[in-house]
Amino acid sequence: MMSLILFGSCSWPGGSPASEPRYATFVGYAAVKVEPGKNGQTLLLLEKLQVQALVTRPVRKLIWLDAALKTFKEYSPPPGDSLVDFTIHPSGAVTTVEIVPAAGNDFFLKPLKARLTRFGSDGVEVGFTVESGLPPEVDGDPVLPFTLDRARIAASGEDVRLAVRWADNSVFAYGLTCGPGVLAVAWATEVEPPARLLSIGIIGGGFDNFHQGDRDAFVYLDTDASGTSYVVVPSNVEILPAHDAFFHETLTQGADPGHFDYGVSIITKISPQGGREHSVLSGLGTNKRLLNIRAGGGKLFLIGRIKTGNQPQDWNSWIQTFGDNGDPLSEFSIDVSQGDMFWDLAPLTSGSLLAVGSTGYTQNPVGLSVSDPRDHLAVIVGPDGTVERRFFLPLGPRGRGNETVSVKVAGDQAVFAGAINAPGTHAPVFSDAFVEIEPWTSGLDLGSP
Repeated sequence: MMSLILFGSCSWPGGSPASEPRYATFVGYAAVKVEPGKNGQTLLLLEKLQVQALVTRPVRKLIWLDAALKTFKEYSPPPGDSLVDFTIHPSGAVTTVEIVPAAGNDFFLKPLKARLTRFGSDGVEVGFTVESGLPPEVDGDPVLPFTLDRARIAASGEDVRLAVRWADNSVFAYGLTCGPGVLAVAWATEVEPPARLLSIGIIGGGFDNFHQGDRDAFVYLDTDASGTSYVVVPSNVEILPAHDAFFHETLTQGADPGHFDYGVSIITKISPQGGREHSVLSGLGTNKRLLNIRAGGGKLFLIGRIKTGNQPQDWNSWIQTFGDNGDPLSEFSIDVSQGDMFWDLAPLTSGSLLAVGSTGYTQNPVGLSVSDPRDHLAVIVGPDGTVERRFFLPLGPRGRGNETVSVKVAGDQAVFAGAINAPGTHAPVFSDAFVEIEPWTSGLDLGSP
């Protein structure tokens, strides 16, 4: 059984953000996602980093910041539930998604639930309702849910788009409409059938940098201005054949099973009305690691890193783009300084991209261990893949990690968020979150690392 628990109603206040330079840190957390809000507000999803365990239950909370980057509201889910994502609507209203595991000793035997909660632009929860027409039951048997970080949410105007990997590892996408006092499920579309997934443990380590162990369970979602959604899942030996058998498609013909290469990911485009328009295999490459996606301007961007050799520093940041018909448009491997990777990007009106992540790290060439020291990576990447400019954000203590995880461009401002004082694979597991807001007119050049 899968179900959605829907909380909230809709509101449409106005306002405009402030534009002065601002910076703040939050001790003991890492910032997972940032969104500019109304009236100078900023919303920040914070996570308490954890040592890798059998089942990863993200410990996250959502905070609302005022124009001075002071917290005036925060939301944490009920005990045992995992807040995994949020989205902000044009009105300033916010919708969150939480994964609710089964309780008790039968945790692995019962399915998961997803809860949507709606807030006004002031951060106040504005009531709840449960609508009829919820999605059908999942046919497959639940399996070990080695991570609860298995849902993503996006705004389409005041409406909601949602992608969830359920307890049998099937993936569904949903469109929810926002009316007076209600969130109602308008459509539910199966994106991937059930499949068996395996996690990878870190031997003798503690922290899983770049989600190397649980990335096969992730789902990625973004929605463009037209309401078209893209759901992307990592591909592997179980998922790709199951996809073809269920949808009567032939994506496996583009894979290379003889070399255990089942492609980087499966991209599914979904119309505003919930119809599956196409699925494509994003291309081959066992050396590529998908970490995020973004949609906009008629393009889909895959974001992550790519292994380029057998030395500890042989990782480049990676971007691949696709057109709205599913055809690949470009692919870039970008080398800045030793190990590089991208967590996020924001398309610019010039056609360039503002991309962020980490640089200056090394990794065990035959393992998952990542070095403790890392620097922020924030660059403008031109349409041809060249680095047009690098920006330097404030760093944490020497010998620890710095990562810019999320970036947004709103009007004349760029908003950065992530972590400083963060661990490598074997370092003590703690960090401090940061948010940095800079007007473009300041040049964003904040010094040298």
